[in-house]
Amino acid sequence: MLKKIQGIYKNGKIELAETPEGITESLVFVTFLETKASQWPEIIMQYSGIKESIIFESYREKLIPPNEIEL
Repeated sequence: MLKKIQGIYKNGKIELAETPEGITESLVFVTFLETKASQWPEIIMQYSGIKESIIFESYREKLIPPNEIEL
């Protein structure tokens, strides 16, 4: 029987979101999903805008990080 359980890989260990019922030992396959950046690219942070628009630097501190995959 195949069973999927979400988990997270951290510091060399896999932490499962739940304990699988009825399984005490089993062969597993782990797939690492690509995660999105947690910081804005440097080119965006260096952008200074154009003279006719709002000054970008005045809003730089209010930028929130890009969305990450929630595990």
